[in-house]
Amino acid sequence: MQGLQGNFPFAVPLPRKGTRRLSPAMIEAREELLAPPPAYPGKGDLLRMLKSLRSGSGLSRPALSLLLAMIEKTRPESWEALETPFIYAHNETLMRWTDCSLTTLHRAVRELADARMLVPQDGRNGQRGRRWQGADESQRVGFNLASLRYRWSDLLDRSDMIRRQREEVSFLRGEIADLNDRLRREAEARDNTQVSASAVRIMRKRMRTECLATLRGYFSEMSALFHQVLDTPPASASATSKPPCGAVDNPRSVPSGTPIVAPMPPQSGTHYTDTKDIQLSKKVDLVAACGRDRIEAMRRVSADPTQPTPGALDRSALRGFKATTMFYLQICAPLRDLCASPRPSMDDLITAAEVLSARMGVTHHAWAQGCQVLGRFEAAVTTIVMTARRENGAEIRRPDAYFRSLIERAATRELFLDRSLYALRDVAASAGEAGGARC
Repeated sequence: MQGLQGNFPFAVPLPRKGTRRLSPAMIEAREELLAPPPAYPGKGDLLRMLKSLRSGSGLSRPALSLLLAMIEKTRPESWEALETPFIYAHNETLMRWTDCSLTTLHRAVRELADARMLVPQDGRNGQRGRRWQGADESQRVGFNLASLRYRWSDLLDRSDMIRRQREEVSFLRGEIADLNDRLRREAEARDNTQVSASAVRIMRKRMRTECLATLRGYFSEMSALFHQVLDTPPASASATSKPPCGAVDNPRSVPSGTPIVAPMPPQSGTHYTDTKDIQLSKKVDLVAACGRDRIEAMRRVSADPTQPTPGALDRSALRGFKATTMFYLQICAPLRDLCASPRPSMDDLITAAEVLSARMGVTHHAWAQGCQVLGRFEAAVTTIVMTARRENGAEIRRPDAYFRSLIERAATRELFLDRSLYALRDVAASAGEAGGARC
């Protein structure tokens, strides 16, 4: 080495292996510890704050994981006033805590030190990772986490900024969804499927980003599509403005060779098989006919001449099913805690069902759509049925999507709430939960 330095007089001596290179931010953080801290946050407060700022903390994932692991390993008493939160661990221990490699660990420590989240305290002569302690126990080797007390106000400001940003993102997404509902109604009235497809693409893309500028652009695109639809005349007006065409589409007649077969009546039963079609033997269970006959008989028994016409009943999801409030409290146990009285009125039952839908995970937008399609009472009954099925062991992973699917079935007249209510009444009776309520 001396010969090389003689040949190169301007050569800089190499730093000793293991010595930490201090950056200006690290030196500033070390000098900052000499001043009194502005706040003394607790261990739990720091953990909750950093976990809520996972995407907005400004740290990489390995650095944030390492900082959270260090805070979790400290004692809660060390975060009180006149105490110093300090931690010492070997590289192997830190690698086991964070499940990362040695190179990634070094980068994470360097990132935290440059961000002034911790202060590395090395041993004598600046050696890293050497256990050395003075005679008066005044020097410790490890990482001083007291710098987080000086970053607490910055973390609070960043948390408020992220909260406001999330509220604005949620507001923009809601505005785009409301505008999409109006656009779809206008597009259906004008038979414009191309604009509806473009609106669907914007609705999908709005959930894939949290950038405010991008969401504002999507809102502008949706507004432009909405004004484009408004400029288009309705389909009825365009049809009347066209001159009559000479060719007329005649209805297709049934071919002579195709026999007209009557539908299968309920008495014949529905065949359910548990074997493949390619096998010769099939096991047949006649289960649908009995259940359907029983439901139809109950409908005839509970028929009331004062009820609306059958056409109106077919359009309703309840199909003329009548029940008291005590019946709904019997089949849905969680609804009892939300009612103000043991015998609530129908309005109180609807209000309690709306609160129950929010607890189940149904969004306010989905509830509003349900009230628009079904009405407030039938939307409440739909929520009660969904909750009761979940209490009886049915697996409903996404309640909001499940509730929206029921609304779509009701819009096409394929939702039969009376059948579900009959089944839930039988389940409650077999379980011994009947409390005197009757249909």
